[in-house]
Amino acid sequence: MFSRRGERRLRAPQRRLRHLSGATSLFLTILLLLPGSARAGSSSTWMPPWLKEALERSAPEVGKAGGLEAAAEIPPGAVIGEIRVVTRNIFNPDEDPGENRWFFRLANRLHRKTRPGVVESQLLFRSGDPYSPELVEESERLLRRNSYLYDAEIRPVLREDGRVDIEVETRDVWTLQGGAGFSRAGGENTTTFEVTDSNFLGTGKDVTVSRIGTVDRTSNLLRYQDPNVLGTRTRLFLSVAENSDGGRERFELERPFYSLDTRWAAGVRAFKDDRISQLFKAGKATDGFRHETEILEAYGGYSTGLVHGMAHRFRLGFTHSREDFDIAPRFPKGLLPADRTLSYPWISYDLVEDGFVVERDLNRIQRPEDLNLGRQLHLRLGFSSPTFGADQEHWIGEIGAAAGWRPGPRQLLLASAGGSTRYGESQAENLLVSGNVRYYLRTFGDHLLYASLTGDLAERLDDEEQLLLGGDSGLRGYPLRFQTGDRRLLFTLEQRFFSDRELFRLATVGAAVFFDAGQAWFINADPKLEQERKLLKDVGVGLRLGSIRSSRGAVVHLDVAFPLDGDDSIDRVQWLISTKESF
Repeated sequence: MFSRRGERRLRAPQRRLRHLSGATSLFLTILLLLPGSARAGSSSTWMPPWLKEALERSAPEVGKAGGLEAAAEIPPGAVIGEIRVVTRNIFNPDEDPGENRWFFRLANRLHRKTRPGVVESQLLFRSGDPYSPELVEESERLLRRNSYLYDAEIRPVLREDGRVDIEVETRDVWTLQGGAGFSRAGGENTTTFEVTDSNFLGTGKDVTVSRIGTVDRTSNLLRYQDPNVLGTRTRLFLSVAENSDGGRERFELERPFYSLDTRWAAGVRAFKDDRISQLFKAGKATDGFRHETEILEAYGGYSTGLVHGMAHRFRLGFTHSREDFDIAPRFPKGLLPADRTLSYPWISYDLVEDGFVVERDLNRIQRPEDLNLGRQLHLRLGFSSPTFGADQEHWIGEIGAAAGWRPGPRQLLLASAGGSTRYGESQAENLLVSGNVRYYLRTFGDHLLYASLTGDLAERLDDEEQLLLGGDSGLRGYPLRFQTGDRRLLFTLEQRFFSDRELFRLATVGAAVFFDAGQAWFINADPKLEQERKLLKDVGVGLRLGSIRSSRGAVVHLDVAFPLDGDDSIDRVQWLISTKESF
């Protein structure tokens, strides 16, 4: 059953957290593949017995914030006393005999636990503040956003003097990863060689060095992310990539609206990209050109805070964007888009309703998922003019909205829509409108039926932009970028099966049976062009390996897809291997 606010909370004696290390190093990988540590599943339930039992015991507490049983006993106006932070290691050999093995203990010794100060700096309350169950719950949610934590639990303890001590407990996952990766979709391969640590020396910093080879380019990447610069709410992102067809540089420094009640935000970002862009038809590159992009942006924001469950946020900013195009050697007589410079002040408004819930085994395997079922709205409007350095006048706008509902106790419906455009010379340019509906239904006990419908509409797209559909965009039985158009539809129906089996106490297993149907087409295309107006369908089966001790929480997809349409140029069986953040 889908959990509501507070249903996921597990008491300390019941919380035998299961995590996954993922691809860490060749040495550890060999150790983890040693036989004898697998636990046989004994039922068809979609969660381990320990988790199912804990959720059943917590069912009477539905509606209590964060599972805080003591919250009802805490009088209004109580003040927070001592804050105690305990960071747990990856494995728990002291309390779980199954994890009391030498290679689990070795992994704990090799892993640098998250420093308590890193956790405490992210809490929305301090000693001496009035106690607020809402801030406790939101602080848990902020901690769970960190990829280096499996989960977080915050417990209030009422003292005899009326003050409230706060106990914060987190569990780490393995963050140092290195080695090679491989994925395959649409008949094309992607390889990765990298060393990354998303919790460098327990500080919460992310350091990555990688080499990525795709069908389009080979890239050498160096990246650094600091989500809490000097213990503050400021975030820093730096990356430099040297590519086979150019390069990319990115810098961001931002103090965001990090909580629902945050009153101000500010940020700057700079982005530069130089690459060979290509246009495709039936999966083949038909045109190409050198594409250079430079973006500079700065903004400041203000919010009235969280009022009656709503946060209203306003931003003022300025963006300068330049895109230049030149001939690529491979396509000396190909299409060459016109250069474009946009420079404009803008204003934006965001509405965020507090409708957060916690789910498990929805899009990830045995990991908590924070979903906002409340209303969310985004509006942004700017005016680009030669006065500010642009090449011509344009109104620039974007809009987005999202919401969620529970049609029934075992159902969940999520919907989102958005669009963006430029308006100049009495017409819209580069207009793109998209919408998505996702439906979840618990079936066959507590397994899951998932359905998704996505639609896109484009008008007068820039010459370098395309709506593409293929094996890399959800149509798993077909080559990459197989269809193109100014209209696109994709429907996915997937029965997901969750197992309580754990491999070596490290990985969880799932499976899927799926059906995809989609089409990309031009609304005014010649009807004789059958490929442009043909609905493509595929069916397939897949194995899922969930990573619950890895910082990425990755799900390895091993799929076999069978195209039901198309011509002889399409392989009748498509093998897909990938690692994703979702099921």
